Amino acid sequence: MDRAEEKSQHAGADHSSAPVPFSASPPLLPQDPKEAERVFNSLPVKNQIDFLLQARGKDRLHYLFLSRNPEQLVQQLPDLEVFLTVKEVGDKDALPLLSLTTPEQFQFLLDLDFWKRDELNPEKILHWLEILLECGEEKIAQFIHSTDPEFIVLLLKKFLQVTTLEGEPVEVEEKVPPFTLDYYYFVHFKGKGTREVLEPFLKIFAFIDTEGYRRSMEALVWELESELQETGYRLRNARLAEYGFPEFEEALDIYRFIPPDSLSSKEQTPSAGRPIESEKSQATYYLRFFHESSFFSSVLAKIDDPLEQDRLKAGMADLCNRAMVAEPADLSRFEEIERISKKVFRYLNMGLQYLSREEEIRALDILRSLSLQKLFQCGVSLTLLLKKKAETLLKGPWFEADRENLLFLDSPYLERFEGILKKRPGLLWKGRIEDFKNLRELKETENLLELVEAIVNFLEKQLGISPPYLKNLDLRGCHPEHWREMRLSTLFLTAMANQVLKGSFRFEAIEKAQLNNLFSHIFERDEQGKGVIKMEIKKGLKDWFDSIEGDKNKQSHLLAFRDFCLDLLEEDFGNIPPGEEIDPRFVKGFLICK
Repeated sequence: MDRAEEKSQHAGADHSSAPVPFSASPPLLPQDPKEAERVFNSLPVKNQIDFLLQARGKDRLHYLFLSRNPEQLVQQLPDLEVFLTVKEVGDKDALPLLSLTTPEQFQFLLDLDFWKRDELNPEKILHWLEILLECGEEKIAQFIHSTDPEFIVLLLKKFLQVTTLEGEPVEVEEKVPPFTLDYYYFVHFKGKGTREVLEPFLKIFAFIDTEGYRRSMEALVWELESELQETGYRLRNARLAEYGFPEFEEALDIYRFIPPDSLSSKEQTPSAGRPIESEKSQATYYLRFFHESSFFSSVLAKIDDPLEQDRLKAGMADLCNRAMVAEPADLSRFEEIERISKKVFRYLNMGLQYLSREEEIRALDILRSLSLQKLFQCGVSLTLLLKKKAETLLKGPWFEADRENLLFLDSPYLERFEGILKKRPGLLWKGRIEDFKNLRELKETENLLELVEAIVNFLEKQLGISPPYLKNLDLRGCHPEHWREMRLSTLFLTAMANQVLKGSFRFEAIEKAQLNNLFSHIFERDEQGKGVIKMEIKKGLKDWFDSIEGDKNKQSHLLAFRDFCLDLLEEDFGNIPPGEEIDPRFVKGFLICK
């Protein structure tokens, strides 16, 4: 046996009882299946569970069923970890795992998966009853005996209409006769595909608990669905509260604004957040997203006190649970769980970066003395301050509080601006909102807002134009033909073209016949023959900006916009041979008259 194989075989046997680190991979097991099984089963049960918690997805299932007693391991896993494993590998692939769950674990899974806010999802109910049937009668019996009777009635009420033969006979108009086991309660199935699932379930229900079946049928006859749902939702929330999933209104508190500079680590008392009843309620899954928070995770890695680690892990689990409720997330979609988990770490990362000024010693002190919820709220509040700046600019004299006027912004300024104005500010990219990952992205976006403000102030002052003026222009015979196709770059470059051609920086349509003359003044050819902006044009604009704007920061914004606009010109026109006729319909950057 070589040394690598020997090391692999001993990896499991030497498994330490030390706390699972914040970011960890499972130890190696021998490649030989029989030897891997022997090594895994030689571990104490606690270490086997730690081993499983460091694995994910199908790897976790693989390691789980190396055990000679997988049921014991499943029932000691945190309930949230069971749920997340099922979501990651898929319901069907998780059937062997589901069949071993405790009643509490299975109920927890249904409580998370069935509901979206206060509404039940009928498709989910039918799907999970089908899975229950696949798990076998023993699992169905466990479910029937352990769950609230009202919960079973609520689930069935979505699909069944029950009538009795008390009094006058019931006329049956259906082609398929109603289902009955006792010729007293008659079940009419609502919806396509429901009978195939619910008829076998009802038969098993009646066989396992005859009296419970009768009471449920009676309730289905008389109880109102709205009242059942209200009761079911209240009981569900009470159960989830024990796992750190608060009511929606309470969960929203994590997004409450607090002035970031008001937070002082010396004045705070650390807290893991809402008390969690037992270790079974906690989860290590969230720790997989440390790569989303490079500074935060690098500081965490330096904390080796087991008690501090446990406090921080509980705090992170609590925050993620609250964020799942506050979003609110569709927990049936694994990608939603991932998205929100990443968001939590990104906001923690920004909060810690800001408060510590990215000094690790200071950051360690903050983590030991400030609650993670406060740290998260700090990250959230930084984005809300940015949103407030965007709203102030939108309400200013140029945009006049009209979001339609944002259409004058070039891309990517428009997308960034719209992303900041969202209810929960972020980066808008290809129609999707992404969370800020770190303080650098936040500062870059703040800089962009300052740039937009500097540009519109410059254009209004130097050209005397505003959105109402532009919207009322008669653009017949021009390209573009509508104000919606004009951008700030169009205004700037058209005015610059008039400066070059007529000696006056003003916004006035350029004649098509003047385009080649214009390009001969602003372009020179590089070694590859591509047209590039002459340095004298760039320098002339810089000198002018310096003469009209004394604020260095605003000067830099104007220069950045100059470069952005001139880059557009080079990209659109640099490859056009000198003298070639240009079709105005395909010209960008200028207002041109035919």
